[in-house]
Amino acid sequence: MKIDLADWQQLMLIALALLGALALGYRVVDALVSRRQQRRRIVAARVRSGHVPLEIPTTRGSLARASEPATLWDQLGDTQPVADALVVDEHPRIHIRYLDIYGKYAERTIHVERLDLHRQAIIAKGDPLHDPKIFPLERIASARNPASGKPFNIGLWVDAVRVARRKREMHEESQMNALA
Repeated sequence: MKIDLADWQQLMLIALALLGALALGYRVVDALVSRRQQRRRIVAARVRSGHVPLEIPTTRGSLARASEPATLWDQLGDTQPVADALVVDEHPRIHIRYLDIYGKYAERTIHVERLDLHRQAIIAKGDPLHDPKIFPLERIASARNPASGKPFNIGLWVDAVRVARRKREMHEESQMNALA
């Protein structure tokens, strides 16, 4: 098969156009991914600075006391007293998908009793009333609100709980110093 110069130039032009389209596609996808990562980093920084996004479990309360065990997540209204603020719910009811001890994914609705920040685990009771269980955070694949089914980021929730506990400790220390 004999290819003359015009056919060769046409093939190279098509190959160059495809290569250019591929490079343009790569740049667009890379820009979208970097924007998405930037948004995630901004949201995480806001949570670490004390902002409470509505995507994570929240309740009405104050810094003087721990959040009430009954969650008002996704049912927040203006019927609460003005003195109460929006705080992170440390005892939410969540639906999780996790990797069990056999290496298979399992789903379960749990009521969080305590978030152990030292062990990086959730200590919870499941649907059976007297079935306490420990869920390591690295084995939880996803978390959802059981009422609405809306997903939320478990890492952001952990950061928000850490910030809320730190704020509560600072508030208690300032109260103690004011009394002394």
